[in-house]
Amino acid sequence: MQRLPYSYRNDPAVPPFDDTSPLVIFDGHCVLCSAGIDWMLARDPDGTSRFAVIQDAIPRALYDHYGFDANTFDTFMVLDRGMPYTRWQGVIAAGRTLPWPWAVLSAIARLVPNAIGDHLYDWVQRHRISWFGARDVCRRPNEKERARFLNSDGNPAWVAIPAEISQSNAG
Repeated sequence: MQRLPYSYRNDPAVPPFDDTSPLVIFDGHCVLCSAGIDWMLARDPDGTSRFAVIQDAIPRALYDHYGFDANTFDTFMVLDRGMPYTRWQGVIAAGRTLPWPWAVLSAIARLVPNAIGDHLYDWVQRHRISWFGARDVCRRPNEKERARFLNSDGNPAWVAIPAEISQSNAG
């Protein structure tokens, strides 16, 4: 299936959102996935990449648009310049959003054939919960990270959400 950039903009099931920066969609319950986002934020605290948990409405609509099952979450997605990157290509796309030396390592990772990279990705993905565990509540941004996370209305999560409300609405 050929994918056209920004095709989701014409899909009425996908709510409009700010797609001017790369968006990394991850499983907010997965400890490994959340640790990966923490790792990215630590290495690029002022970066332009944004993040969203699959448990929220816009990421779920994007997964549906591209034919993925958000409930099974068998791949994370990086949406960059309107194009979705998943599995091994998603790992590489996430690395491209980071500063030196991580972006260079991402470029080197492109030398790994997709068949091998996807196989490795799938193997880790299948075992991630049994190896690393799952959270009871979705990973949510702290105050400093809030502007880097997509809110359910498609905008940065600028407004502080009280803990009792945030936890009652968590995925």
